[in-house]
Amino acid sequence: MNRIKIQLIVWCGAALLTVTGCYKDTLPQEKDYMSKDMNFKKETFVANLGRMNLFVDIFNADYSTQPMQFALQSPRTGDKTPAPVLLEEVDTKQWKQPYSGTETSIAEIEAKRITVRRPILDLNKQNGQLVVWPTDSTKVRYGKYFFDVLVKNGAGERLFPGLMLDYRRPRPYEPYEFDDLTGIRKADNAGGIIRPTVLTGHKDAQGIDLKPENVRVYFIKTGNASNKLTFKFVNKDSVTIPISTFNIQRWDSLFYASKMTDRNIKFGFNRVIPKDSTKVTYDITNPFPVLAEAFAGDELAEYIFTFSRVSYGYRVTGRIGMKFSIHEPGEWTVVFRYLVNPKFGDD
Repeated sequence: MNRIKIQLIVWCGAALLTVTGCYKDTLPQEKDYMSKDMNFKKETFVANLGRMNLFVDIFNADYSTQPMQFALQSPRTGDKTPAPVLLEEVDTKQWKQPYSGTETSIAEIEAKRITVRRPILDLNKQNGQLVVWPTDSTKVRYGKYFFDVLVKNGAGERLFPGLMLDYRRPRPYEPYEFDDLTGIRKADNAGGIIRPTVLTGHKDAQGIDLKPENVRVYFIKTGNASNKLTFKFVNKDSVTIPISTFNIQRWDSLFYASKMTDRNIKFGFNRVIPKDSTKVTYDITNPFPVLAEAFAGDELAEYIFTFSRVSYGYRVTGRIGMKFSIHEPGEWTVVFRYLVNPKFGDD
């Protein structure tokens, strides 16, 4: 009986395979498809000289058959003059190993990156992702450029003409108080003055609370020898306020929150405070934070200085700090200038 059952199962299986094979032969062959509604989600790409500008998820394939191929064509200026300079290759840094945020030195971070040659205007041939790699105005002038993109798959091809690269002046740091179109400082009430993003627990000699508008922040480039960041404080008369004033600062446990790595990252490396306590300096990456360009606006470093004082029997904690990023290599100094002198001593 068992042998008969086995024979029936084998026979049914063979019959089923035969029927399935015949059924597949009757199915219509799948054809590649190119949607008439596929499109670029944006047609203007605003980029700044001197930094990597990354544009992802910019193409809507609308169920067109994959894989697709993308080809950049005919870069030109607004008056239709060819601009082959946009296709010239420059040295770029790319990751060969992922950045984790747990690295303990600049050298360890740099060991995870390699230098490769890529076109200034770089279109990914597989997905249409666009990268504008760092260069300067000696190579490419800021202004409006146009280019076309040819998209292909097995069903055919389609040309998307007249996409625009709006190439603007550099923004060496953020927040930036100058207009990247005109180069002119913005109006005071429209971002032309940089204020601290954190200011609490500060009072003047009369006991009046200080507000962010009572402090002005300056980003000053002081050299090109290395990538360093220095913080200094001055009062309304430009007299230096010692870094030691921030008497409860936990120098060895300063971190900023990284959205992209979803962890707290140690702020800078090789901290130095001179004997006269006029400043504090760190070695930093370029850009800083290291993922600032890949996730522009979302990846910022935050540094907060903290002090404590006794005010009429009560312990008061004061805090002042900034969220920012730096994109141009070099030695930078961030100066906090109090326009109203705060009281740091006890009452």
